[in-house]
Amino acid sequence: MKAKHWKTISSTEILQHPRMHLVEDTVELPDSKVTTYLRHAPAKAHAVAIIAINDKQEMLLQREYAYPLDEIIWQLPGGGMFEDESVSQAANRELSEESGLAADSCKQIGFYYMDTRRSDIKQYVVVCTGLRPKAGKRDAEEFIETHWLSIDKVKAMIKAGEFTHAFLLAALNLYFATVWPG
Repeated sequence: MKAKHWKTISSTEILQHPRMHLVEDTVELPDSKVTTYLRHAPAKAHAVAIIAINDKQEMLLQREYAYPLDEIIWQLPGGGMFEDESVSQAANRELSEESGLAADSCKQIGFYYMDTRRSDIKQYVVVCTGLRPKAGKRDAEEFIETHWLSIDKVKAMIKAGEFTHAFLLAALNLYFATVWPG
């Protein structure tokens, strides 16, 4: 079956909140049926995931409590971009807010969509090097432990199933496929 586009008939705002904006579209499907579809409003800004590498070739990973899961999980620094920010600016801001560091070099290595069934938001993966101290304003909801791990340790943790965050795994996959020489 060949993929076909849907036709949007109308959109209704369901929820407007600083952390979530939902709309419900009435759409016509390729078979001419009409249905409703709940999704995030079209993105005005996207997100960044940061792979910070220090002078020892160690990677910065973090552990943070995830309230919906009621678990502490591994993740990368990162977060939402502001509408007027470049990918590099957002990466440096998020890095300073979540780790107290800034980078002299921020190189975008790719992106992925965060939830293709409900959103058009992209998460850009950015490798940050040339790290130096620079504390940013912390988010009141974030309680983060920072860890510097060797690449061999990170690979061993992937193999052992210790990482369960999809965006962490996707970003590491991009890094190891495009950047890491080993």
